[in-house]
Amino acid sequence: MKISIQSNFRVPGLGKEESVDFDCPGLTLRQFLEKLSGMSPRPIEYVRPGAKTLNPDDWEAEINRIPYQDLPEGLETQLKEGDTVTLKILAFGGG
Repeated sequence: MKISIQSNFRVPGLGKEESVDFDCPGLTLRQFLEKLSGMSPRPIEYVRPGAKTLNPDDWEAEINRIPYQDLPEGLETQLKEGDTVTLKILAFGGG
């Protein structure tokens, strides 16, 4: 299953790739983020184990431009071939 990725940072483990191809049909957004984390040299905790949402202070995610929390299944939304997952890291200024 090929999923396109957009982000506001270079996703560790992806290099310059703009998509990933997994041999797992029917991945949920949660599973996708876990697999993406596993591709990184140092795993990234996009989703905390057992959490129902991403940490809103760190991450935003969308599926086909729809915020995941606006979808009925949230993190358990099943991805389809050709979907686009947008992953953003939130940066806060301080001083």
